[in-house]
Parts: sequence; structure tokens; C-alpha cells
Amino acid sequence: MNISEILNIAIPALLTTVIIPFLATAITALTSYIKTKTNNAKLDKYFEMANDAVVTAVSEVMQTFVSEMKKAGTWDKDTAVKALEMAKLKAQEIMGVEALKALPEIVGDVEAWLNSKIEAATLAAKCTLPAVTPAPAATGATA
Repeated sequence: MNISEILNIAIPALLTTVIIPFLATAITALTSYIKTKTNNAKLDKYFEMANDAVVTAVSEVMQTFVSEMKKAGTWDKDTAVKALEMAKLKAQEIMGVEALKALPEIVGDVEAWLNSKIEAATLAAKCTLPAVTPAPAATGATA
């Protein structure tokens, strides 16, 4: 038996038992890696969209509703609950359907995440904005 006969027997055996299964496994792993990378990029994008939507919604609700209620002196626990609900609805509207669909996979409990995120964004906004004081009560005197 010479070297070419040995190679003629060994190469097909190596191809079918080692190289082809290795390539199949490598291709499967590469495909899985690419899918994970793509999925993670999408989820990261949706998470950023959701975060941005919450911050924007909180700013908008604070700028319009909260500041008006405080200026009018009607800010209380009920209006605080209403402001939270307004911020949630506005955030969901801004982030869009696709981000809302992706959020459970990213954060788990979307409702709890939204509440926490809105509270955190509200606190951050309060720390950077000057406090709004209620208008002084009318005394009948003119300035």
C-alpha cells in the first residue's frame, strides 16, 4: 500500500467523520451568534427608545400638568396619581408598539418598570428644575 492509496481511503473518512460535522457545528454556532447579536441590538434599541420615551413623557407632564396644578394650588395625592397615569400613557405612546412588545423580554414586569422609571425620571427632573411654588392667595390688594 502506497501513500496515495492511504490518502484515498483516509481523506473521505476524515471528511465524513471529522471535517463535515465540525463545519456544520461551526456554521450553526456562527448563525446562532449572529442571531443573538442581531436580537440583542434590537432589544438594546427598543430599551433605549423606552428609556427616552419615559424621560420625555415625565418632562412633558411636569411641564404642563404638574406645574399648572402646583401654580393653581390644587396639587394633591389624587393629582399626583393622575400625573403618574398621564406619564405612563404618554411614555407608551412615544415608545411605540414595537418597543412595548419587546419590553417584557427586556425588563420582565413592564408595569413595575414603568412605575419605577417614571419615579426615577421625576426625581431627576426635580433635582434639576427649580421648584414651582403655588400662586399667593388673593388678598384684595392690588400691586
